Amino acid sequence: MSLPFGPLRLIPVFLPKVWAEPHFPEPWASRLGVPLGIGEVWLASDRLHVTKVAAGPLVGQGLDRVVAQWPDYILGPGAAPGFPLLLKLLNVGQWLSVQVHPDDPTAARLENEPWGKGEAWHILHAQTGAQLVHGLSAGADARQVAQAAAENRLPEILAKVPANSGDTFDVPAGTLHTTGPGLLILEVQQASDLTYRLYDWDRPGPDGKPRPLHLQRALEALKPSGPGEPTPSRTLSPPPWQVQSLVTTASFGLLKYAIMGKGALERPGGGPGLLWVERGRGKLGFPGGEHPQEQLRPGQCWLLPAGLAPAMVEPAEDMIFYQAWAPGPGESA
Repeated sequence: MSLPFGPLRLIPVFLPKVWAEPHFPEPWASRLGVPLGIGEVWLASDRLHVTKVAAGPLVGQGLDRVVAQWPDYILGPGAAPGFPLLLKLLNVGQWLSVQVHPDDPTAARLENEPWGKGEAWHILHAQTGAQLVHGLSAGADARQVAQAAAENRLPEILAKVPANSGDTFDVPAGTLHTTGPGLLILEVQQASDLTYRLYDWDRPGPDGKPRPLHLQRALEALKPSGPGEPTPSRTLSPPPWQVQSLVTTASFGLLKYAIMGKGALERPGGGPGLLWVERGRGKLGFPGGEHPQEQLRPGQCWLLPAGLAPAMVEPAEDMIFYQAWAPGPGESA
């Protein structure tokens, strides 16, 4: 049976943020055409800020529409509705709000949403001395969080940890967290934007007024933990086709490829995937001839449907790219 289409290149969506570094770092500003004041680049999303197909017969169609039309091919037969992953770049110039995200049961109970928001951060670049918050200082509990938040002194009990280029942090739902200035982050997460703020550094929002806090819901979602630390990577294959598993959770995984020769993409789960190119040029091909060959360029994000034929990457130069993936129906990552 012929497959409806091959991989789909997606058009990013740019979102200004009060905490953004005004200038997006090069070479990404030029490659992606990022304007001033952009804090988040949504590389792949089928909700809220929907990414669209960049080329081919589906050009201009939103990912939400494409997924709804070909759910079995993109998500896997019998999968729950909706694309399960959200992939972003974060360009951090100020501390983000101190926040927590609900897990799946809490999201269903509080918001009637199918998914909570577990996420992971891979630090693409960190300025010297950069930090993030991953959980609470040793011994702090939910009662202390509630009291400190009510008294506007939450930073006193946060676990600040160093953030260095190449680090990866798993941030499970329920973890109190935020990121500090001087960081460019690749973030993979469940497809949810549910965020409960506890503290926002007494900073005005875009309208000049303080942004709302969500203390009660944040405390219901909170799972006290910390201090956190980077997640160790696992090497799946050595150079010249080096593949590292940066993080694996029940909902998603993230692989990093550093390649100097031709090889096959991993198929770690039965669900869909996303491929984002950090550096280098190459070709994405299909040995069985099921789809046309595609050109890979830095900054591009490609949707890899669950039903996609086995794919090969042939670099024209040294390449670094990432593959975010979701488990198939009935699987866990």
